Formats: sequence, C-alpha cells, structure tokens
Amino acid sequence: MAQSSIFIITELLERILYFLAVDKTLYPALFVSRLWYRCSAFILWKHIELKGNDLRYGHYFPEDYNYCARDRTRCERFVKVICEKHKPAYVSNTTHLEITFYHSLSDKKIKSIVETFPNIIHLDFKDSIGFSDKSLFVIAESYPNLRYINLWDAQITDKGLYAIARSCYKLEYLNISYCRNISDKSLFEIAGNCHDLQEFYFAEARWITDRSISCILNSCLNLRKLDIVFSREDIKDASTLM
Repeated sequence: MAQSSIFIITELLERILYFLAVDKTLYPALFVSRLWYRCSAFILWKHIELKGNDLRYGHYFPEDYNYCARDRTRCERFVKVICEKHKPAYVSNTTHLEITFYHSLSDKKIKSIVETFPNIIHLDFKDSIGFSDKSLFVIAESYPNLRYINLWDAQITDKGLYAIARSCYKLEYLNISYCRNISDKSLFEIAGNCHDLQEFYFAEARWITDRSISCILNSCLNLRKLDIVFSREDIKDASTLM
C-alpha cells in the first residue's frame, strides 16, 4: 500500500514539474530533495538548449555582454563534459539538443555528442560553425529516427546533406538556409527520400533551380512551409509552382 502511494506521488510530482519546465523555472527544483532531483533531472536532460551567443551579430547593450559571456561559459562547459570519458547519468533521456550561435563546434565535438546521446530526434545547430560534412555522415549513421535538423549557415556540401537525406528519411523539419554550397543534387535526394517533410527552409540558395523545387513540392505532400527567399540561379517560376 505504501509503495502504491509513493508511486502516485512521484507520478503527480512529474506532472507538476513539467509545467515548471515549460516556464523555464525547473532548475531550482533540483535542490528541494532527492526525489525532486530525480524527477527534475529526468525532465531537464530531455531537452537541452544552449546558446553560444556570438557578439558579432546584432546590437547589444553593455549589460548584454554579461548574459552572452554566461551563455558561452555554459555552452563550453557542456561541450567539455560530453568530451570527457565519464558521461552524465541521464544522457539516454535526451531527445532534443540545441547548440546555437556557437562558433567552435568541431567535427570532434559532434562525434562526442553523437556517442553520448543515442536517442536524439531533434538537432538544432543554427549558426554553429566549425564542423564539416564528416559530422553529417556521423549524424546520418547514428540518428535514423531524426525528425528535426537545423543546419543554418553550416559549412557543408551536397555530400553531407545527401547522407542525411538518404538515412534520415523521417525528417519533418529541415533548415539549410545560407548553406551556400548546396545544389539541385541534394534537393532531388531529399525529394526522393524525405516524404514526411513538413517545413523546408533554404534562404539564399545559390545553385538550385525550379526543377528541384518542383520535385520537392510534388514528392513531399505534407509540406506546409517552404522558404527560398533571396535565392539565385534559375528559380524564376517557384512562386507559380507553390
């Protein structure tokens, strides 16, 4: 009877803590008790969000530099932890990982991330540079159930994106905006494999044509959002196609 009551309390507590997670006020709950720590840590590790906050972008007030420096420190500390031999206890719970605006995200660091977090379905590396196609090969091989990937301004080519499209065919969200070395070849592969795609963003595309965009539209029937603003080359009739 006592065990049943404990189970109910734990289940109720987890429901309450999820509301704190939505409001981003869950972290202090770690220090309430051991029970609260176990429940809170499980939720916190499920969704990890870090920002490098490179100060070269936008305009900042003097007080903003303190916040940016703090965020960079957290990001660097996290990367250091996942590169160590002994991994944190809750890494298998992580499904969402966001490391944005971090300009030191090397292939070696992404390899450590993939080896540490086996159950990722959501990856956001917006404006985090320093890695290459080699990282996409590792991601494609390790995360066949990937649903979301943001590679905004990544230094990648058709080879890496081709690997993602072939292996991660369950993708629902893909952002390759400002990836200036991507051509029709990758888009044809996306159209041929990623039929669940719902959102596709490719701002400032340089080497794609109406033909590949038409192929995406005809093959990805669940597509709700398509963004190809500032595109060049032969994308004259894309608006008509859409």
